[in-house]
Amino acid sequence: MHHCHVDATATTQRSDKPSREYIVCDEAALEAQAIKIEIQSEHETMHGQLRNPQKLAEISKGLASAAEGGKIASYLCDLGSFADIRQFAEAVKAEHSTINVLINNAGVFENSKSLSKDGYEMTWAINVLAPFLLTSLLKDIITERIVNVSSISAGRSIDFDNLQQEKGYSGDDSYALSKLASMMFTYDLADLMKPKGVTVNCLDPGTVNTKLLIAGWGACGIDIKDASFEYQLATDPRLAKETGKYYVEGSQSRSPSASHDPSVRKRLWRIMAEQTGASY
Repeated sequence: MHHCHVDATATTQRSDKPSREYIVCDEAALEAQAIKIEIQSEHETMHGQLRNPQKLAEISKGLASAAEGGKIASYLCDLGSFADIRQFAEAVKAEHSTINVLINNAGVFENSKSLSKDGYEMTWAINVLAPFLLTSLLKDIITERIVNVSSISAGRSIDFDNLQQEKGYSGDDSYALSKLASMMFTYDLADLMKPKGVTVNCLDPGTVNTKLLIAGWGACGIDIKDASFEYQLATDPRLAKETGKYYVEGSQSRSPSASHDPSVRKRLWRIMAEQTGASY
């Protein structure tokens, strides 16, 4: 079972700062701690979500102690379920008229093939379809930025006859495919959101010892508390106007050529829309 962690973060009202709201979608419960703590140090309010209520309570308690005057609220959701994602989005919209920033950080690396509640290969469901659907449901209340987490491990091409690993399962191939799809989604979404003034970018978050990294490659990266690239892309004023870009270690980088092919991106978008029922 996948314990999919989603955090919506909102600032408290202060005389010298306007209220700000963030959503951070994170599958591994602790992976976004660095983002959360840095954001909370600016006196912002945290809304946490986790599939496991007990774990959620533990994380919320820990975050509350670091929030420095912020508040913690919690949601339950499974990002492997379209129904749960829709319910989560409705709960967010019921409580917030606007969200400043959405960070689609949730991701999994699966060593063996399994299916989501909706019948899709799990890596594809969590890494690709979940952010596509959730963003579609929240796009009308997002006012500033959308950040999608991709990877330097993204694939170089898409085999549309193997999106569900029909030709034999490979955890590496499934993950690489999902991260290339994330880049393609980012670039098309950037064009779509440009008239609203909302920027959309993606990044490699760095080699960080998250649950996902350890599952796929072992503990070969930096400590979670030292990770800051997502925070930078979500908050740095110098990046406020940048959109449709891919970042590695805090700098713009070139994503694989396939991600810049309009015809391939159009085909992928159509498939994601059909699979999720999402409407943009």
